[in-house]
Amino acid sequence: MTPEENINLPAALLSRFDVLFLMLDRPSHDDDLQLARHVAWVHTHGRHPESASDVDADLLRHFVAAARARNPTLPRAVADYVVGAYVQLRQQHKAAAAAADARRALPRTATDSGVAAGRSAIAATTPRTLLAILRLAQARARVRAADVVSVDDVDEALRLMDAAHVTLDARAPDRAPRADAASAIYALLVRHARTAAAADGDSDALPQLAYADMLDRARDAGFSEADFSRCIQQYEDIDVLHVNVTRTRITFVSAP
Repeated sequence: MTPEENINLPAALLSRFDVLFLMLDRPSHDDDLQLARHVAWVHTHGRHPESASDVDADLLRHFVAAARARNPTLPRAVADYVVGAYVQLRQQHKAAAAAADARRALPRTATDSGVAAGRSAIAATTPRTLLAILRLAQARARVRAADVVSVDDVDEALRLMDAAHVTLDARAPDRAPRADAASAIYALLVRHARTAAAADGDSDALPQLAYADMLDRARDAGFSEADFSRCIQQYEDIDVLHVNVTRTRITFVSAP
């Protein structure tokens, strides 16, 4: 079943949402036990349990109002970063579509007969995706009470959109977010390399990145140090990246 069928709304309407998380009721011992205990407690005491949150509702409303009053601007360097990220997303979507077409051309078996039917049209990368990235990045900047959007804001917007798309992937309902960690981390490296090259204005120099800085950014994006190391090793093996002996600098063998 595709998300359109599950939610019972047309893809043209669903595509207007910047992020859409599909929540499915899958059996889980811990979650089911917690839910059952909560329902039983409410029916036993006739009221809801006290909230463990220390956040005052009025304070939260004031914070939201203050955040909405801000209008963060987009610096030129960050705008170039967004453009690069969007173009790369388009290329990834094109490659994924080509792979799906190739799979459909193969003889079907009983185990994969529902793969093609389970693909969703609302996860496609369109010009609306670009607007969604900008809106989410600006929203995060507002939460930070910042006047300008940063690259980190864009990375978080991309991470949220990627996590949402995973929930809409009807072909792999049990797949964890960012299953292809190496490709996602490499995309992160490419975006930062292009941003650095644009800021320096030197198109002939090979892009270089600080190893520790990119490791921190990969962690912020939800990846482990092991994921980052595997990505670097994988792309070193095919002569795309080079890391110096002291593991402080990442250099692209050619312009990304």
